[in-house]
Amino acid sequence: MMKKNGFSRCAEMYIGRLRKEGRYSTAHVYEDALLSFRGFCGTPTVSFGQVTREHLRCYGQYLYERGLKLNTVSTYMRMLRSIYNRGVESGRAPYVHRLFHGVYTGVDVRQKKALPATELHKLLYGDPKSDILRRTQAIAALMFQFCGMSFADLAHLEKSSLDRNVLHYNRVKTKTISFRTENLLCKIALIIYLVF
Repeated sequence: MMKKNGFSRCAEMYIGRLRKEGRYSTAHVYEDALLSFRGFCGTPTVSFGQVTREHLRCYGQYLYERGLKLNTVSTYMRMLRSIYNRGVESGRAPYVHRLFHGVYTGVDVRQKKALPATELHKLLYGDPKSDILRRTQAIAALMFQFCGMSFADLAHLEKSSLDRNVLHYNRVKTKTISFRTENLLCKIALIIYLVF
């Protein structure tokens, strides 16, 4: 017999495991998806019995009607599917063939993430009007020149990271990577950043 809180409990256990592994952002997304689904169900806990094709289809519609973007809806559905799959693997949930078939779990590539060229130019080359903002602008330009390096990765750079024309660094998320820099201005900016 399936427990009345089986789905919620399975999700909470996985969220706890993610936190133990230091994967706080991923845990946060799972938690948001679970809270949203609980809100839709109108119950403090959710059972695997409440995870049906019809319920999932209605939940997707519920999210659309609240103005969530397709990628957010997809993310929530993929998190719920992952929790469901963990429940099936552990024997807590019955397997239902193509349970998530009727809901959107893709990625909407029409949603543009890039700044228009004029905005990017203003951000990178406009006069920031203060020394603090000038340094921030230089850091943003450097991260942009390094193909979108994250601030967390930039903050962990050391002088020894630059060896000849190769920048070696450990990505916070995915571990080691090397980046070859032929651009003299980029190298100078990196050296200045590392020194100061």
